[in-house]
Amino acid sequence: MLHAVLDGAAEAGNEVDCIYLADHDVKMNGPVINKISRQIEDADCIVLAAPTYWGGISGLAKNFLDAMRPRFVATTKRGDVKPTRYKNKTYISITSCYKSAFENIVAGVTNGTFNTIDQVFTSAGMHRVGEIVLPGTYHLKQLPTKKREEAKQVGSRIGQKLDRGGFVLKRYVQLFVMLAVSTLIVRGIQVGIEKIGWFNTTNFWVDYAVFVIIFFLFLSIMLHSLTVHNHKRK
Repeated sequence: MLHAVLDGAAEAGNEVDCIYLADHDVKMNGPVINKISRQIEDADCIVLAAPTYWGGISGLAKNFLDAMRPRFVATTKRGDVKPTRYKNKTYISITSCYKSAFENIVAGVTNGTFNTIDQVFTSAGMHRVGEIVLPGTYHLKQLPTKKREEAKQVGSRIGQKLDRGGFVLKRYVQLFVMLAVSTLIVRGIQVGIEKIGWFNTTNFWVDYAVFVIIFFLFLSIMLHSLTVHNHKRK
């Protein structure tokens, strides 16, 4: 999948490079991590591919992310972290697992890997522009054609997403739309309840309390649904 993404990016006119972590002795302050750090600093988009083991990211990839921590973020006196040199870069996450597509959809086996990558890269100020997952790899001998085409397509769009930018504005627009739609739906539910006559609509505080309760319940369900389906599972 990684090579397919890089092929798609290269065919779209992007310069690509590939680093195999298994070929390097990655240590916190070693020369290898310093070289990789400079390569990442020169890149516009980082593609991290790591298998899912025991419901989480592989140890090799986790070791790399740990070694890169002082470079990804700066730590304040209070222990908080803030982005440094990699802020506003983009990234693509790739993972695979032995479990079937059905089991991954139901249980979210690969979510742990994606969550780890997201936590590290978003803390570094990066923006996710793609995500690819391949379940059911236990007996797999070669990458399915459909998945290869999907990966190449993700790679081919890297340049377009970099040119488009506007990640912060996009999130504010999404938040505004989500709140506007939620308010409309909740208000509609409240009006329906009022017509049934379940509570006194002339009392401001009763009306306000009912709106807050319904809005909270609806927003909780929606946010939970978005969290559960936040990552690709097949």
